[in-house]
Formats: sequence, C-alpha cells, structure tokens
Amino acid sequence: MAQATKWTWATAYRVPDWLLSDTEESVLGTEWHQETIGAFAEMLREVMRRYRVTWGVCEQIALQGLQHESGTAYDPHPDLMVLARPLPDGNIASVSLDDFGAPLFVMEVASASTGKNDLGEKRLAYEAIGVPEYIVYDPYGSVLRAPLRAWRLQSGAYVQWRPDVRGWWHSASLDMSFRATQPFLTIRDRDGRQVGLAREAREHGAHLEQRLGEAEQARAEAEQARAEEARRRVEAEQARAEEARRRAEAEQARAEEARRRAEAEQARAEEARRRVEAEQARAELEEELRRLRERSGE
Repeated sequence: MAQATKWTWATAYRVPDWLLSDTEESVLGTEWHQETIGAFAEMLREVMRRYRVTWGVCEQIALQGLQHESGTAYDPHPDLMVLARPLPDGNIASVSLDDFGAPLFVMEVASASTGKNDLGEKRLAYEAIGVPEYIVYDPYGSVLRAPLRAWRLQSGAYVQWRPDVRGWWHSASLDMSFRATQPFLTIRDRDGRQVGLAREAREHGAHLEQRLGEAEQARAEAEQARAEEARRRVEAEQARAEEARRRAEAEQARAEEARRRAEAEQARAEEARRRVEAEQARAELEEELRRLRERSGE
C-alpha cells in the first residue's frame, strides 16, 4: 500500500504576536456565516462526486505549522480550505502543513470582527505558506466594499485576482468557476454546469435570502429614519439659530431705543440747563438795569 506524501515544512515568515490563534469559539459566526461556509463546502463536495476528485474539504479546522514572532504556534482556522488529498476518516480537529502541505484554496467569510485580519495579516500568512488561491467573501455586503476580494499566487506573492467580464472567477487550483451572489456563492463545474444545493439547503437558502432582504429593508428604513431625524435636528437647529438671530435683533433694537432715549434725555437736560442759564442771565441783566435806573434818579 502506497504511503501518503509527507511534506517537510519550513517558512521564515512569522505572524505578529498580537494576532491570536483562532479558537472554536472565535470562528463561530452568525447563522448566515455558518450557512455560507456549509453551502460552499457542499457544492465543492458535489464537484468532487461528479469528477471523482480526491480533495480534502475542511470547514473551520486548525491549520498547524505557522509561528508567531515570539516562536509560539499560530493556528488559524480557515472558514473553508481545500487540501490536495482527503482527510482521514473520523472527526479531525486540525491538519498540519507538514502532513498535507499548503491548501489549494482558502476562503474566509468576512465579518465585522474578522474582516480586517482576513484582508491583512491572515492574507500575508496564507501567502507565505504558498496557498495558490485565497478569497474573502462578504455574503451580506456589510463589511467589504465589494462582495468578494480574491488573490492568486504569482512568483511567490499574491496579486489581485479579478473576475471575467461576466463576473466569474475561474479557479485554476480547483478547475471550476464561482460568482459572488448572496447569500451563497454560485458555482459552475469545469463543463460550465451550475452546481446546485440539496433541496433542504436550497429552501434554507431561500429563507436566508428572505431574511437578508428583510434585514436590508430594515436597515434601509433605519437609515431613512436616521436621515429624517438628522433633517429634523438640522431644522430645529436652524429654528434655534433663527430665534437667536431674532432675539439678538430685538436686543439690538432695544439697545438702540435705549440709546435714543438716553440721547433725548440728555438733550432735554441740556435744554433745561440752557434755559436756567438764560433765566439767570436775564435776572442779572434786569438787576443791573434796576441799579442803573436808581442811580439815574438820584
């Protein structure tokens, strides 16, 4: 009986210490997250059945062989990876790069908590170990700017992997094509035939699509409500500003009126002072005239 191929694994790449290894708890996502992974795995296994391919399709099990900068083990749990050969029978919690080599294909399903690492340090790690094709899929359109980001290995480095004009990515590693649809990827085999899901999965997918639509509608309504609230706040702020302007103008008018009253009062006081002075001057003149008359009569 032929023995399985044994790789001797070595890479100089070291993962930053702050990027912790995945755990069973950390990789568990929402129902949609898990269903997306399961649906893609099911369709890949259907491709295996059609063409009698002996891949190892793995869902969220540990990939061992990488190290942190400090020398401790870094074990990612790719949401889905395809190995070049099948897994042993039984429940498998991990595979090592020494035993299986680099996966042919890795997919991470983006979430708010993992999206940055999926596009950053994890991508660098998969590049370093030689994963030929790597994709990050956002089935709900809530994390990435585009629903799918993809890279291919060329000369030991990842380059952007773009779809054809019809929106299909052709996988050279798996000899099949896929397209970014919601909530599951659409797959075509090497002969161009679409790979469907089992009835139960299709029905569940339809249910998820309905819920996704409802969630999208709720998000749109919430966004509309926030916009309406923002509009009301702006109008209220404008009304407050207008009221403040009117109050300022009224205060300015009152100040102007007070200034005019003060000036009028000052003018009246000045007029009264002048009248008093004139009266005093007249009295003095009359007194002077009286004295002159008295001296003339002497």
